[in-house]
Amino acid sequence: VSAFPVDTHIHRLAYRWKLSTGKNVDKTEKDLKEAFPRETWNKVHLQIIFFGRKYCPARGHNALACPICKDFGRASLFK
Repeated sequence: VSAFPVDTHIHRLAYRWKLSTGKNVDKTEKDLKEAFPRETWNKVHLQIIFFGRKYCPARGHNALACPICKDFGRASLFK
């Protein structure tokens, strides 16, 4: 069974970046599998984690400082 590993961080970022509705991790995994080619899942998973650590942390998040949130993030990030 191939999987796109979704933990709390991936789930949060996928929601922030409008890659998923963010209802639950199962839905997020399904959405990410549809968004990215299967052969890239492991690489994209790691890229999301490392990008999130640097630009889009859970605490002290500044949506304008994140290159993805700034241009594609949910409107609720800017309230």
